[in-house]
This record gives sequence, C-alpha cells and structure tokens, in this order.
Amino acid sequence: MKQTTKTLIGLLALVTVAGAIVGAALWAGKDEQKKAEQKEKSEKLFDFDKAKVKTLRLEKDGKLVAALSKDGAWKITEPLQAEGDEQAVNNLLDQLGTLKQRKDLGEEKDAKSYGLERPALALTVKLEDGKEQGLQVGVDNTFDNSLYVRKLGDSTIRVVDGWHKSSYDKSLFDLREKKVAHLDEAAEVRRIEVSGVKTPYALEKEGGKWKYAGAEADSAAADRIQSSIKQIRATAIAAEKAAKLSEYGLDKPKVTVKLGVGAAGGKDTLTRTLSFGQPVKGGAGVKTYAKRDDSPVVYEVEAQVLKDLDKQPFDLQDKALVHADREAVRRIVFEGPAGKIEVTRSKETLPDGGVAEESFAVVAPEKGAAKKWKISSALYSVVGLRAAAFEGPAPKDLAKYGLDKPRSVTLLGEKDKVLARVRVGAEKEGKRYALADGVNKLARIEKSTVDDLPWTLSDALETPPAALSLPDGGTAPAQAAK
Repeated sequence: MKQTTKTLIGLLALVTVAGAIVGAALWAGKDEQKKAEQKEKSEKLFDFDKAKVKTLRLEKDGKLVAALSKDGAWKITEPLQAEGDEQAVNNLLDQLGTLKQRKDLGEEKDAKSYGLERPALALTVKLEDGKEQGLQVGVDNTFDNSLYVRKLGDSTIRVVDGWHKSSYDKSLFDLREKKVAHLDEAAEVRRIEVSGVKTPYALEKEGGKWKYAGAEADSAAADRIQSSIKQIRATAIAAEKAAKLSEYGLDKPKVTVKLGVGAAGGKDTLTRTLSFGQPVKGGAGVKTYAKRDDSPVVYEVEAQVLKDLDKQPFDLQDKALVHADREAVRRIVFEGPAGKIEVTRSKETLPDGGVAEESFAVVAPEKGAAKKWKISSALYSVVGLRAAAFEGPAPKDLAKYGLDKPRSVTLLGEKDKVLARVRVGAEKEGKRYALADGVNKLARIEKSTVDDLPWTLSDALETPPAALSLPDGGTAPAQAAK
C-alpha cells in the first residue's frame, strides 16, 4: 500500500472518530436537556394559561377571604362588590402557576399530621373550560423552612419552599383596587384643578403641552402632579360607606382635586373629583382620608398627599429660558468685557448614514480650532438654562440689575437667524440676574453655570503646543493640537 493511501486512510479514521465524539457529545447534550425538561415538568405542580383563568377563590382557615371573577378586568364578587387589584391578582396567579415541589411524601396520606385536613389556606382557580385547579396549604416545617401542600383533588402530600406561603396569604384589602383616582394608565388627564391649598391652581393640556395661568407650564412638574394623582393609593379602607363624612373631615375637605380625563388621543370622556380631609381633632396621629365622587368608599391615605398637591406659582411656571433646538445651532456669540467671541458649529452628514461628530471653530476675533468639549458643554448649558427664581416682569431700570451693560450669549441658526439670546447681569446671593428673549420676566440663574461659559478668547481657542528647540539652535514645527 502506498504511503499516500495510508495517510488518507489514517485521516479518514481520525475524521470518523472525531465525528463519533461530536455525535456522542450532541446526543449526551440532548439527553441532559431532555432530563432537565422532564425534571422541570415533574417538579412543577400546575400547568395552566393565566389568561384563561376566569375565577379565583381564596380561603383562610376555612373562611372565605375573597372570590373574584374576570370579565375584561378582575372584580371582587364576595364578600363585597369591588374592583380587583390587577397586579396583585396577576402576581398571585404567577406564583401559583410557577410553584415547584422539593419532593412528595409518596404513600404518606395522613393529612391531619401535615395540617391539610383543615388547610390554613386554600386557593382555587377555574379556567375557561370549567376545570378547576387549586392548592391547599398546611403547616410549616421550621426545621428546613419548608411547607406542606396538596393539590386540589389529589391526596399526595408535597413539600415546597416555606417562603411560598406569604405569596398566598393575602387579605381582602390586598386583592382590591387601591388607586383612589381609579384611572387607567392609558387615560390622559387634560385638566387639573386643585383648591384648598395655599395657592389654588389649574393646569390644562393644549396640543400636548401643559398651560398654567395662560402661559406654558413647567411640563415636568405638571406631569409629576398628574402621575402622583393617578398613583395615590389607599393604605386602608376607612369605610365602605360613611354615615357621616364629618367623621373623616370630608364634609369640608382640606383639598379638592377636579380632573378632566379622556382616552389617549380622544375626546374628554369623564370628569372626576377627589376630596381629601382630616378630622377636626388635631394631634400628630391625625389621619388623612380621601373619597372619589363616584364611589361611597372612604379611603385612608398618606398625609404626604396633601403636601405633594400644595404647589407655589414658581413650581408650575415654565423655568426654561431658552427654547432652541441644539441641532439647529450654527453659530454661538459670547460677548462680555473681553469683547466678542464667535464660534461656528458644523456637523457633516456621513455617507454611510452613521452619526457624525459635531465640530467647532473660533472665527472671531481670531480664527482657529475651538476647545471642543468646552464649547460643547457651554452649548448644552445655554440650551438647558433654567431660572432658579423669577423676580417679576422685565424691569425698566436695567442698571439696577447690571443689565444695562450685560454679558450675552446668542445662538444663531441657518442664515444667522437668531434662535435665542440671554443677557446676564449682576450677582446676588450666588445667583445672577438674567433676561432672555421671548421671556418677559426677570430671572435669577445659577452663577456658576454662566460664569463657566467661554467669555475670553483663551477660554474658547485651542492653544497650539509650544515649538520644540533643536540642538542646532533652530525650532521644530509645532505638532497639531489634539
């Protein structure tokens, strides 16, 4: 046999052996996966689709805690009629659907010894097809922090991790809706009127923007108020139906909130009024109560709610002094005691559609590369400039505020269109007075924000490195600044 033939046979044998090893590894991997899936299936106690659960019943020590049914949303049907807490009910079903056992006790059937003759807890769900599945919870085994349970209609006693008990040990209050305003997350609040606070106020949304006192409002502050109202949650139910509202301070509420609500993108569909009160009796332990106009239920809520709703005019006013799109800026002019400094901004479009870096160049009083991060940071500061306080309307006596000879920043766009201009004056208590085009108010702004802007040429211009001396007495050309 030729040497070449021997070599080929040897290679073929190696390939065959390698293929066999790979095949064995794949087979072993699939076998392990199959075993893991079988183990998972054997440990899991329930197999149902949460979306197909139509009713839920929870009992504690043989007594009904709550019965709920689902018709679009979860509703409590017994022992009273109330809206269900969607998240709480879904969490309960998730815990049941993913429950796994540590082991089972085989032929052991003595339910009494394991607290399953009269279960401490019993949870039953009924599916769309009418079939029921459920869990009975017995006693704890404190030795290994385990819990004895049994499936509905199955005599086998099983052992699960002890912490699962808290997942099913729920009260009626745990399972009922606790949002006082009772508004869907998708509901759009378009008007908010708050009375009873030191300064009553109204916020109204027009064209997607909040308005306050006929002018643009601080959108972030308005959104926070809207969100906090939607998220007010009861800490307890004070009364399903109050005989006397005066007992809760709700006959003459401390604070009243009126809401105009609509579906997202649609017309207003409802108005809703929330009343908040406190009993006349004083003291540190006084409780705060809330009631909705379309429900007889009186809720107990945190007293912090009243503070969250108490806003001053400045809290609601738009504090932005510059309303300019940073990407539209083509030129920035800083003008102060050292003179005028002009910087251009450009951003080329990349042929591959990637994101191009912006670049800056000083064009006056000298030309040269700008300190990129200094100018970029300054531009962010100017575009995001906000008032720390308003001192009233724009004054006639500018000299009083150092605004007769101010420093100024001007942002210009295409064809030198003025996008924004801010004039900066004298300092007072760590703030500086400022006037911004389009804002007819005297503002006070953070001193450090504007003092750090590039008011001098050395602040803006990238300084080239000094030339190096050569041994022969000449000089080497300076390297380009990085």
